[in-house]
Amino acid sequence: MKRLRAKGSTSGYREAQAMQTTEGSATTMTWKAFTYAALFLFCCGTQKVLAQQAEKQPEPISSEVLIQASSSWKGDQYKYPQGTPMITVKTIHFQPGAKSKPHSHDMPGAALIQEGELLCEVPATGLAKRFLKGAVLPTTFKNDPHTCENTGTKVAKVFVFYAGAVGLPTSYYIQK
Repeated sequence: MKRLRAKGSTSGYREAQAMQTTEGSATTMTWKAFTYAALFLFCCGTQKVLAQQAEKQPEPISSEVLIQASSSWKGDQYKYPQGTPMITVKTIHFQPGAKSKPHSHDMPGAALIQEGELLCEVPATGLAKRFLKGAVLPTTFKNDPHTCENTGTKVAKVFVFYAGAVGLPTSYYIQK
């Protein structure tokens, strides 16, 4: 900016200086606005990156419901047995071709087929269902005895949970 100075007067110089200061303030404000905008965009970008990173990292603890049931795989309604509650957890191994004797359970339960496959059958009704590795099923309850057979070529490994009572066996076997 060209500075003008009137003879014998400094007011023109002061006016020019005031204009320059005003322009400098506008420039400073423009740079501040630009800086704030850049910071805002940087922060938004950082938040997006952090959000993406959070999506990639698993939660330290997570859960997944595998099964919730009020009846068995064949439709029996569950009832808890009388007495002092007793939780039983078992791992059962079925060799290829192995078949359980007909049996029943007087308590609710659940099973996870960890390896192999099982064919569960109710001989009295002919109802049968095949369960493969990864399947989670509500076990049968009372009434019709059933059998379980490993129809695969590998050992079937089954993780079983029963909600019973003290003194109550997890299975009742039918003698033939």
